[in-house]
Amino acid sequence: MAYFANGSEGASFGEQCARCKYGDESCPIAIVQVMYNYEACNNPTARSILDELVKNDGTCTMFETFEKDFKI
Repeated sequence: MAYFANGSEGASFGEQCARCKYGDESCPIAIVQVMYNYEACNNPTARSILDELVKNDGTCTMFETFEKDFKI
């Protein structure tokens, strides 16, 4: 689960979202990453789920796995 303490730390995630064909509007992965990552830190189940969606370096696993389908 990527935790971004400030805007610049989330830059790589934002850049990847900008290359995604769903980047014009927040996809469910981006929404849960932004809305719940702070609360999920202390919840092992929630953290595990978010770890599978967004890696600590800001890599979206859906984009990485299906880049040919998601890339603009």
